[in-house]
Amino acid sequence: MSILTKIYFNAVFGALGGLLGWMLFGVLGEKNPNDQERVFLFFTALDFNLLLGGGIIGGAIGYFVVSVEAIRDQSLIRFARLASYGVILATIGGALGMYAGDLINTGILALCRAAGLTLDTQGLFYLLLAMIARGLGWSLLGVSIGASEGIAARSLGKFTYGMMGGALGGFIGGVLFQLFYFFASRSLTTTYLWSALGLVILGACIGSLSALVQTVFLPANVKVLRGWQEGREYPLDKTANLLGRDEHADIALFRDMKVEKKHCTIKHMGGEKYLLVNNGAPPECTLVNDKPVANQCELSDGDRIQLGGVILKFQLRAAIVKAKQKARA
Repeated sequence: MSILTKIYFNAVFGALGGLLGWMLFGVLGEKNPNDQERVFLFFTALDFNLLLGGGIIGGAIGYFVVSVEAIRDQSLIRFARLASYGVILATIGGALGMYAGDLINTGILALCRAAGLTLDTQGLFYLLLAMIARGLGWSLLGVSIGASEGIAARSLGKFTYGMMGGALGGFIGGVLFQLFYFFASRSLTTTYLWSALGLVILGACIGSLSALVQTVFLPANVKVLRGWQEGREYPLDKTANLLGRDEHADIALFRDMKVEKKHCTIKHMGGEKYLLVNNGAPPECTLVNDKPVANQCELSDGDRIQLGGVILKFQLRAAIVKAKQKARA
């Protein structure tokens, strides 16, 4: 259920980001140039309207997607820090990603027209190419947003898997956007609201698939069995993951004064080896399987970690997969 909850939150906040980006670009941006102008721009100069649009859309989606964990933690300081990273990095990446993506999209469609392929001559085939071109282009936007989440968290794992999920989400979102845009234009209705729907889907796809890929591929996590955010799973996506009440902790455990600000660190030593290192907290408030830890302790799948009154369960991803496979057999 925790995996579905994470995907749900990322999808909702990604969709809100896409909607906000559409609204802001509608106010600050200009109308897109026509097809002939776009082909000319492809060969000659930068289309600054695309840079502006990509920056606004990328920044808006990044603002929500990168800070969603801080919002769930109800931490204003963490939200401000992560949202700042999300806006700045995703704005830059979104501008470059949208522009590069549009070059791909425009270039492919220009080649199709040069070969005599149009909606009138090769309707479905041309539409399919247009959808693939848009998907490939917008996957670059998704990559930039996924990467910004990893940079904000200072996590190589989240950076890698965020890029993968963002690319997949951007591709699917781009394909659906082009499909909606096509039907809106063919029915002679306004494409304005269809563009909004397309960006909402784009944000939802980037947010949800980024969360899905990270959850599936990250090697380990801890699940809260008792205490603040009970039932929530926190990924161990860094070499050293800090646990405590500190606002900058990777796994923030608020509302329990027996938990120190920088209580302990879970270190990934390679493979399936993880160590819990006590950062000077009282051993009686740092327990693994009810045994006090004064210095450090190696963790195994299913170990019960107690920090103050908070109880966590250490889970190896490989063990979870094996358990599911055994249950199916």
